[in-house]
Amino acid sequence: MDTRQPFTIGAPVKVRYSSDPELPRDQWPKESGVVKEDFGDQAAVTDRTWARAHRYAVALDDGRLVFVDPDDVEPA
Repeated sequence: MDTRQPFTIGAPVKVRYSSDPELPRDQWPKESGVVKEDFGDQAAVTDRTWARAHRYAVALDDGRLVFVDPDDVEPA
């Protein structure tokens, strides 16, 4: 269970994100953005392994909208 305080909508954040499927997760670059939605309980872990839900929708500064997990978000 995630016990960290959730980010509020509109909060500036840095996220680890990459659209390159070949790049290992620990090498994803940090990008700046703003939290647009917190899906909270809707992102609960399920037994489904496909189309897994992520907790946050973040609008990156370059215009992309990405969906990320709490482990990939930090305050800006």
